[in-house]
Amino acid sequence: MKKLGILIFAFALSFSLSGFAQNSSMGNTSSDKKVAKAEKKEAKAAAKGKAMHLTGWVKSEDGKTVFVNDKDKQTWNVANPDALAGHEGHHVKVKANLDEANKSLTIDNVKMMGKKKQAKKTS
Repeated sequence: MKKLGILIFAFALSFSLSGFAQNSSMGNTSSDKKVAKAEKKEAKAAAKGKAMHLTGWVKSEDGKTVFVNDKDKQTWNVANPDALAGHEGHHVKVKANLDEANKSLTIDNVKMMGKKKQAKKTS
């Protein structure tokens, strides 16, 4: 009788752990969907030649100024780096035209994010 109780407990435990594993993997699909949606929106704006508002971090990589988008974590080269002069390492909101072929942005307008958002550096 004791062995039967242990067997039932082990069986129930294995099912509950497999259910937990499925829920954990499902959480990633939500973020994957958000990334795919952001990339689709960027591609659509680039194809139409429309400017987009993006938030992200200004960084310097290999001597070039780049912009890392918050939504999809994509790194974009900046076609006019002088527009972001003095913003290296800052969290900013930009209005920019995207060039998907060159993976670059042409910045029209830059706004510094608030102090609270500066502290939430994700990279």
